[in-house]
Amino acid sequence: MSYLTKTFRRTALALLFAAATSSAQNPAPAPPADQRSRQCGGMNYVGGATANPFSAKHVAKSTAVLPDGTRKPTEFVELVARDSDGRIRFEKHTCVGADCREHNVILHNRDGGQIETTRQILGIVIDIFDCPDSMTIQIQPGMRIARVTRGVPVALPSGSTRPYSSRFASLLSGKPQPSVLVEDLGYQEIGGISARGVRLTDLGTKNDGEWNGRPIRTTETWASDDLAATILEIRTDSKTHTEEINTLTDIKKVEPDPSLFEIPSGYKVNPMPDELPYQLADEPPRGK
Repeated sequence: MSYLTKTFRRTALALLFAAATSSAQNPAPAPPADQRSRQCGGMNYVGGATANPFSAKHVAKSTAVLPDGTRKPTEFVELVARDSDGRIRFEKHTCVGADCREHNVILHNRDGGQIETTRQILGIVIDIFDCPDSMTIQIQPGMRIARVTRGVPVALPSGSTRPYSSRFASLLSGKPQPSVLVEDLGYQEIGGISARGVRLTDLGTKNDGEWNGRPIRTTETWASDDLAATILEIRTDSKTHTEEINTLTDIKKVEPDPSLFEIPSGYKVNPMPDELPYQLADEPPRGK
């Protein structure tokens, strides 16, 4: 078995047990008065607002410095959507590039059946956050399984809610540590969407030697109340000369397809280890 096959087998099995901006297009019509946007928590860089659907791409670009001084850029893209009920969906692609699309992989089940897929499909992980029903769903299309975790349903708050940006803007009125600077960057349009910016700067302390009192790390966040999401986040580390830029792009303020938030038919839900429908077999020769 090749090194790549062994490495990919480990990656696939690990997944089994794991529970650039653009203008907004096609604005959604204003909802009726009884469907005004409400908040129900949130996940990652998206608030759980209702009556405020959208879909977009989240692009994370980072640059790392290797021990030999070489700068290595990486880019990850995930698809994100939120429906009018406030459900949030993230589709992560952990395997990218032409090799992922073209290199086939064979999976087999305990009855001797087989399916053929690609590294790219096998590397897709979908997370759905359903705050109103207190439920999270993780779907792995390559393995045709889903894991559902349920909690106690929560009631959506009535009346007005705090703006999405308040979670960041509240830092401006607090009392940060002396080694942390907080700046209000005001409002600006990013890709045609208004957003408020806040910058946090970590200063070095006496434990940082020559960096004492100097900026070490900065985090610049631009949050949109209109979209109830973070449009742009920039993280820099002066000591390591690394940078990470997270951008919400290709934003479309339309209702996403309801099927995106459902478990496809035929998927095994919450399988025990001995119930997994498919396991990784050897990869077929290239060019098959």
